[in-house]
Amino acid sequence: MAPGILQSESPTLVPATLPQEKLKPSKNAPANSTEDIYGNYSPANPETLSLESNFGPMDPTTIGYLQPTTADTPIEIMRERFERDGYLFIKNLLPHEPVLECRRAYFNHMSPSGLLEPGSEPVNGTFSGKDTRKYLPPEISVVYDAESDKYAELMVTAHEADFYVNFCKFPELREFVSHFTGWPSPHMLQRTMLRAFVPNSELTPVHFDQMYLRAGPPTSLTAWVPIGPVSLEGGGLMYLQGSTDIGMKTEDDFAAHSHNLTDEERVSAFNKNMNDGGFLSRDTVSYGKETKRKWLIAEYETGDVIFHNPYMVHASCKNKDPDSRIRLATDLRFVDPEKPYDRRWMKVYKPLDGL
Repeated sequence: MAPGILQSESPTLVPATLPQEKLKPSKNAPANSTEDIYGNYSPANPETLSLESNFGPMDPTTIGYLQPTTADTPIEIMRERFERDGYLFIKNLLPHEPVLECRRAYFNHMSPSGLLEPGSEPVNGTFSGKDTRKYLPPEISVVYDAESDKYAELMVTAHEADFYVNFCKFPELREFVSHFTGWPSPHMLQRTMLRAFVPNSELTPVHFDQMYLRAGPPTSLTAWVPIGPVSLEGGGLMYLQGSTDIGMKTEDDFAAHSHNLTDEERVSAFNKNMNDGGFLSRDTVSYGKETKRKWLIAEYETGDVIFHNPYMVHASCKNKDPDSRIRLATDLRFVDPEKPYDRRWMKVYKPLDGL
């Protein structure tokens, strides 16, 4: 595990590479159950799901499930799970109505771009079915017309809109981060990543966070916050099982070969020693098979939050939601302001900002 994330006296455990098949059989408990079903969550046979990468369908035998933790689980157990697994998937951590209000406000904000199905309720986030290439982040835009230009403009300005700024100040989230890490006053990095993935469009390539935060030590804590529900097939974040060791080895190898780089290049995820875009891979299928580890997925419900280690490898599938629902989520990263951290992230996201 990355040193310094947890300040408690809880034991330091080796990052897990627990094979998914060692988990107990599913009890088929509902995802919003108050019962702690960690180790028993298996909501569907992966063979019945439509999971697709940029390079074709995912192999069902390489799919497992993230294990949820209830919000009332003792903090010591939460810390142990995070240390062991590299993630902590907490159910119902946030109150539902403020989350849905942010979702409603976001889609109202974006509606002039033609993103939503005409006549639909904005909070549902139902995609209009138009050319998906219109609705890509500005960095990777491939279609340029009035609607795509409007989408790019609104997507950027949403990061500074009151509804989103207030959402990021969720007291329940900050209080939990402080309690979990032992940091008296956690600081949220100003650069956040608010993303809406329309069906059958972009996905998150394979990466880990520390490669983008190299100007600071590996002590940040990321909260991936779905803003509304994300179905099993909806392109939610998925994690490579027990993969913090991969992130650490990748950074060690990079450091060993960075003697030919300038100081500025050393902290960049886009330098000449890295893959295009700074990613580990764009092919989730092959990457999982090469590492002989499963991709862990989950159904995310309103109020859920998943925290992960900066070395934890993650990605997503394409959004294949059966109801054409847009996947809306944000990445919020927390640091201890009393310790060094990557200050390049103390600015609001802008396209092509070098991070």
